[in-house]
Amino acid sequence: MKNLYLPITVDHIARVEGKGGVEIVVGDDGVKEVKLNIIEGPRFFEAITIGKKLDEALAVYPRICSFCSAAHKLTAVEAAEKAVGFEVREEIQALREVLYIGDMIESHALHLYLLVLPDYMGYSNPLKMLDKYKKEINIALDLKNLGSWMMDELGARAIHQENVVMGGFGKLPDKTTLEKMKKRLQEALPLAEYTFELFSKLEQYEEVEGPIIHMAVRPRGDVYGIYGDAISVSDGFEFPSEGYKKHMVERVVEHSFAKHSFYNGEKPFMTGAISRVVNHADKLYGRAKELYESHKDLLRPTNPFANNLAQALELVYFMERGIDLIDEALAKWPIRPRDEVDVKDGFGVSTTEAPRGILVYALEVKDGRVAYADIITPTAFNLAMMEVHVRMMAEKHYNDDPERLKLLAEMVVRAYDPCISCSVHVARL
Repeated sequence: MKNLYLPITVDHIARVEGKGGVEIVVGDDGVKEVKLNIIEGPRFFEAITIGKKLDEALAVYPRICSFCSAAHKLTAVEAAEKAVGFEVREEIQALREVLYIGDMIESHALHLYLLVLPDYMGYSNPLKMLDKYKKEINIALDLKNLGSWMMDELGARAIHQENVVMGGFGKLPDKTTLEKMKKRLQEALPLAEYTFELFSKLEQYEEVEGPIIHMAVRPRGDVYGIYGDAISVSDGFEFPSEGYKKHMVERVVEHSFAKHSFYNGEKPFMTGAISRVVNHADKLYGRAKELYESHKDLLRPTNPFANNLAQALELVYFMERGIDLIDEALAKWPIRPRDEVDVKDGFGVSTTEAPRGILVYALEVKDGRVAYADIITPTAFNLAMMEVHVRMMAEKHYNDDPERLKLLAEMVVRAYDPCISCSVHVARL
């Protein structure tokens, strides 16, 4: 008898940014096909900035995403500064990283509590959790509001920050505000630790256990961080950021408007919080280092669900790091907010660690205008590996109730914290 194959379809993956679905085709003999259907239309952010004045283009790039607008702004500005041969002062770089940390705190808190936690507590959305888990929802909002306030103070608005400019900042908050920021981070540390303990108790599904290649930006200096000029790979290889096209190869796939990416053109890979921990846990310090040492068996490199716990660990770490960076800036107070930048022709690549993983900006500047732009986001890097893990889950549960399989497939996707709108990019390469 001919085997019949039937599709099990999630038209719209819930509680992720953007529009995407999952299609699992199964039959009596198992899973035939799994596709992550990214149906968010091409958005042409790179193309629309070609020929624009550099400062105008830098105002466009953070509009790619409201979740990670600070990440986009800061990475784009650094790429532009590299292109024209400019380097900011240490104290300016420290405050830019504090702004980026605000993005990390807000994004991780929203993902963990409002997007992931409902699955484990048996709810379809976080609002339904209020009666029984009001404490957790309040923690989520407190952490979210802290990150948002930090971005507002340093970026001049909570989303689509305009205060970061080439050469520094348009203006800086006063000393009292930075001292208040430090105090608020100190007061929020117990909430971050509670988050870590909570997520350390949640299941990491063994169905998706297996080897994963992890990539992360190698931090500058000796501490775990966001900015870097090279990419570390969990197999021990490392390459300069300028080599991203050679080693992080994008391919068009017919079922997705977003490309898939492969390590050296061959193997899918993962990037994100767990990838940062896998590659650079030795650079953690403080309470985050202690939590890592006592829970490293749960922060394992073989399971994408460990990404949730890694984000919780980073909430602790980046609060501690933010406090230290503010101290560094205050030690040099008062700080001149900006230096003049001589805009010359050139090409620059910036790689930073956005909340969801490696973010790449490559910009060519000619006659003060953008001549070339290439932007690759963490989700674009993760999609191929994500599809592998959804298939692994499907192969274990294809005989289950289809609704159960749909939920588990969505949970795999949500563990990656995808930003689907960001992943769709079209550039002439």
